Amino acid sequence: MRRSATLISVSAIAVLASGCSSGSEGQAAGDKEQRTSTASSPAPAVDAGREVQVAVDTTRQSTARIDDRIRLTGMGEDFTTTVKGAFDMKADRGSLEVSLAQTGTSSEAAVPLDEIFHGGTVYFRMPEEMNGDTGWRSTSRDKAEVHAVLRAPLNDPEFVLRQVSLAHGFTAAGEEKVNGVPARHYTGKLNHKPLLLRMAKERREKVEEPMVQIGDAFPATADVWVTEDGLITRIVEVCDLGSAKVSSTMNLTDLGKPVTVASPPKGAQAVPASSVGGALLG
Repeated sequence: MRRSATLISVSAIAVLASGCSSGSEGQAAGDKEQRTSTASSPAPAVDAGREVQVAVDTTRQSTARIDDRIRLTGMGEDFTTTVKGAFDMKADRGSLEVSLAQTGTSSEAAVPLDEIFHGGTVYFRMPEEMNGDTGWRSTSRDKAEVHAVLRAPLNDPEFVLRQVSLAHGFTAAGEEKVNGVPARHYTGKLNHKPLLLRMAKERREKVEEPMVQIGDAFPATADVWVTEDGLITRIVEVCDLGSAKVSSTMNLTDLGKPVTVASPPKGAQAVPASSVGGALLG
């Protein structure tokens, strides 16, 4: 127990530094069991993990309004990154407005970032860059890396879907109304595999060993809400290390409705994905 606590403490420091089953098959029933009435038969077991995976796949073929809030607290720090916009996940196109601010401060104090996703390219700019350079940049979407736990590269909402699909141990947690619609709630665990997905090498080396050693005891969870249409309307991921905590709450609304996405800017300067990072870009 003392060893685990020590490892978690090491991980917490690394996180803050980086921040500023399928179910078993049932046996075949005999003839007598087949004649038993439906009313007296036990309800089939729910494969929650499979249901979440199907919902991820279905959602990635749809459209949504995105509202994601990532909060990092610990060691005297408390910052929130907000990601809002529209996304056509089937067409791989989206427009996002990102802001970073100390939690609780006004929107005027936030540092902004604009992003446009167009196929395999992401365009981004800081409209209020201190040095006056507010020009657009572009980089490869698939090559962008993660630099902190529970941060998506380039704030990509489809990465969050991919990450939660790698969670395990999902169980059904009831039904409730979320974002104005009825939804089924599933809760699961996040281990090192989803948490380190596409993380930059230098960051990964700081946290991988303690995460792997702690294994399923690592304090990270994933909650997913799925609508009656089989689409994900909310994902909540939390990594609570005691001295540091990161949480991400992504709401997907107007699911399946047409979205308006900005066109890619002309003349954007191409930059290598390895050079893209920082608190605003994941």
